[in-house]
Amino acid sequence: MKIITWNTELYIEKTLMPICKKYRMAVDVVREYLSEGDAVCFLQEIPYCSSETWEKHTLFLELQKDFPEKEYELIFNITSKKQIMMTVAIAKKGTIKKADCSGFNSNRMVTIRCKDTLQITGIHADNGKDNIRCLQSLNHCDSDIILGDFNAGDYEQSENREIFKQILGGHVCICNEITKWTQRPTPIDHVLVKKDIAPMCSKCNVQKEIKCSDHYPIFFEVRDGKMENI
Repeated sequence: MKIITWNTELYIEKTLMPICKKYRMAVDVVREYLSEGDAVCFLQEIPYCSSETWEKHTLFLELQKDFPEKEYELIFNITSKKQIMMTVAIAKKGTIKKADCSGFNSNRMVTIRCKDTLQITGIHADNGKDNIRCLQSLNHCDSDIILGDFNAGDYEQSENREIFKQILGGHVCICNEITKWTQRPTPIDHVLVKKDIAPMCSKCNVQKEIKCSDHYPIFFEVRDGKMENI
């Protein structure tokens, strides 16, 4: 199973036609990745409503066209009719389904199961004063893999570094590289996997040549053989 997590920064784009070049570049990356066998993409900061009109954002409507229901699973959560952005999981039809994971399905979090075995939670953690609460809540998440934008990390400038290091004792972080590359480069996007699954994860890399967002995407793989035994 191939997996990508990426903060797209698309919610800041105007809800106007024509569709922006930045969106097209991001969709091209996702579509190409999903064409390579079993794969799932977790995307943060996907727009839902426009803060200008409070109607559905042009880019959200375009995303539904680019990944039509008959061919793809497009999984997300709506907690408010006026939510500006959300975390989305995308995969080919029949690859994933939404998991019933209380507390970890919101506009900023989405939990899915891959082929009824591997459970994955994609997150976009709250920032500022709410970051500590959000990070600590992850200790109650039983997903095999928790990935996304944690707005924190194991680096000196991280306000909540010690909190981040103490969460999810049964998981290991397989990505702690710089992932936000604009303004102040920081490692705030991570992949945390349960310790028994970590040996089955490989080819984890940050795609630094893809710069259509202020974050780089993270790619990695989980061996199918392990998934069959979970």
